[in-house]
Amino acid sequence: MAIERKFVQENQKRVLLKEFLMKESERAGFGGLKIQRTPMGTLITMQIERPGLIIGKGGKRIKELTEIIEKKFKVENPQIEIEEVGGNVALNAQLMAQKVAAALERGWHFRRVGHSTVRRIMDAGARGCQVIISGKLTGARHRTEKFTAGYVKYCGEVAKQVMEEGMAVAVTKPGIIGVKVRLMPPDAKLPDEVEILMERKEEIKEEIRRAEERREEALEKLEAMDVMDIPGIPSNVLTAIKKAGIKNAREVYEMDITDLIEIKGIGIKRAEKLKEVLKEVLEKNEDEGDKSNE
Repeated sequence: MAIERKFVQENQKRVLLKEFLMKESERAGFGGLKIQRTPMGTLITMQIERPGLIIGKGGKRIKELTEIIEKKFKVENPQIEIEEVGGNVALNAQLMAQKVAAALERGWHFRRVGHSTVRRIMDAGARGCQVIISGKLTGARHRTEKFTAGYVKYCGEVAKQVMEEGMAVAVTKPGIIGVKVRLMPPDAKLPDEVEILMERKEEIKEEIRRAEERREEALEKLEAMDVMDIPGIPSNVLTAIKKAGIKNAREVYEMDITDLIEIKGIGIKRAEKLKEVLKEVLEKNEDEGDKSNE
């Protein structure tokens, strides 16, 4: 039983280490963890939304974490590597689960959170997603609500290969609410899908390159647009955004709705309207760039 016992102990250590790092990097936005044994020691790769908070000034914070992991969890020569999630926050199941939990703790209605999260994940390009919220949602009894869109696989090897899963807990006045987010990333391949390679490879590559250039030109135009020049938005809302230190329309476009509503004077409807208007402006800029190239 020695081998079996060692196997159980190693996996138990991994779970405890993951829970510890999740707690320590809560403010930085914990998006996932990979542990690999290498000839040089143990490589711990963390996916983080805001790396600066976990690295610390001059790397002080990450050095402290490395020492704690080595002493507390008896990990041999741990080396922590930080990967920034970047613009793919909506395609990270763990981060989205934490954002849902945070919204519930702030008092958002569970249906509003569920639908907006599903919409955000699908808009980011996911092939499918499911948000599951369980607990005392409206009454004294426990209940489970599911919000689903696109392709979702529930069981078998396919579900293990193509579905990513994240879990979080919201502590509210009525009680604990569990959150689970499952999503299928844009590059997921299903077994029944057959890809036929076309001979027009170079033409397709050229079209993709042109589309990327048009998008970048459109984003540069947004960057050149002052916040106060955003059309169709009341001036008091634009003034509030300006006071928050946001300089141009591109910065507003790249912000999340959850970040926008934290600006004083901006609610969920205003934030959604802003995103909608800027999306239309971006598409218009892309169309103008397409016509000029012709």
